[in-house]
Amino acid sequence: MTVGDIVDVRGYVTQDKYLIGRDLAEIERLLGFHVGRLALGASFVKLNTLPGREDFELAAYSMTASHRFAMPPNLDLDKLKAIASSRWSLSGGDRLVKVYPAVGHDPTMAADDQYPPGAGVPQWRLIRPCAGTVVAEVQTMTGLYKPCF
Repeated sequence: MTVGDIVDVRGYVTQDKYLIGRDLAEIERLLGFHVGRLALGASFVKLNTLPGREDFELAAYSMTASHRFAMPPNLDLDKLKAIASSRWSLSGGDRLVKVYPAVGHDPTMAADDQYPPGAGVPQWRLIRPCAGTVVAEVQTMTGLYKPCF
């Protein structure tokens, strides 16, 4: 990926305000990636349009990996989705961003080792592709995430 590329985004997203200005080691810890997952770098993609309620699922916080998450019963999911999406924007700290590690998912690694508890960053799972623009590439663990736009 190169800054400025338009790509389809799926999977887990969070808000920019939790990642901007942080290095990759801190982003690993925040999001719940195993140590070293971002060692070869990462690309950051902002969404170009906000997902509709049918485009995403609630995913709680990064301290609970997807393989450990169970939706509590008896929730008004439409209301919760409306509340969540009312806090999103297409710019600034509330915009949604996807982190693409240069090192992909390792099917030989145990899920609990690969995705340890993160630091509690809110996240949502896109279940339909949304267009996004690559806003940053960070190549080293000490490199800071600073979006170009």
